[in-house]
Amino acid sequence: MGTRLVGLFASIALLAASSASPIDPARAFLMAAFDVSPADIARLDCGEVFSRTLDVHNQREVATLGIVRIATSPSRYIERFRDIRTFKHTGDVLQVGTFSSPPQPGDLAALAIDDRDLKRLRECRVGNCDIRLPADAIESLRRDVDWRAVGASQQAAGVIRHVLLNYVAGYAPGGTMPTMEYADRTPRLNVGREFASLMDDDPMTLKYLPRLRRHLLGHPNSSPEQFTDFTYWSKELVRRRPVVSITHVAIAPAVDHSPIAYAVASKQIYAMHYYDASLGLTLLVPDGTAAEPATYVVYVNRSRIDLFEGVFGGMIRRIVAGRARGLVSEQLVRLQRVLADPR
Repeated sequence: MGTRLVGLFASIALLAASSASPIDPARAFLMAAFDVSPADIARLDCGEVFSRTLDVHNQREVATLGIVRIATSPSRYIERFRDIRTFKHTGDVLQVGTFSSPPQPGDLAALAIDDRDLKRLRECRVGNCDIRLPADAIESLRRDVDWRAVGASQQAAGVIRHVLLNYVAGYAPGGTMPTMEYADRTPRLNVGREFASLMDDDPMTLKYLPRLRRHLLGHPNSSPEQFTDFTYWSKELVRRRPVVSITHVAIAPAVDHSPIAYAVASKQIYAMHYYDASLGLTLLVPDGTAAEPATYVVYVNRSRIDLFEGVFGGMIRRIVAGRARGLVSEQLVRLQRVLADPR
């Protein structure tokens, strides 16, 4: 167990020992790890959502914390989460699909590439492209698609599906494909290095989850022992634009003998627009004092976004950060409603 984790549990013990009314491990953990006050805990216990925009070091990054108490058990939450198509079903999520193990061509058959993106691909060049793709994919679009043909858009969509499928196959356990490098602009952006940098700048939660951290950074060469992994694709509206992304999910049970029953990491390994790197982390902390199953759901999202350059970059960043906090709160309220076990 790492020294930081030992320090956290020492803080929990001190909180419980110094309180006039003993604090149970779940609430003590929230207070020590996330700077949640007793008043915030009381509001959580009344069904309210707690959310906060977190400090960041990288000016391309937006980080948000959200916590809610849901009348369900951690195991039931995980059961519902595994059905990712239903779990992510909202008005802004246009499509969701999972990849087989190993990935199969049919896994992406239903993915519909937005017509506007397909039209932009005709002018796509390495270093100047409106779609996030590696250099070989951009060259393939120029070489293999007959843009004068009636079915040019379908050909281009086929190229993209092929590229993404091969990428996920290489990312799967035992895969050998290196991390994707976006060649839509100069300088190019390596997704793996950007994600590792994002992890390095995380000052709060992942330092308490060293095994999960190593697994995310080392995949596909890390050991899957003690983790459940799957990968899914989605098409979601972001700023009213459909964005295709691919996400690797790792589920870790009983994290380091802490009050955390499960930790769920969602590592974005591809995004067609906007996102340079993104990590969603969900911690499920059971409320041991409840007569019926209840779980504190802690969600932290850290994303690096390519919208904050130029004169108005700071203003746009503040708007995006505020909207991200609102979206996290809305999502947690929705989960509280749809995941609560019937009484």
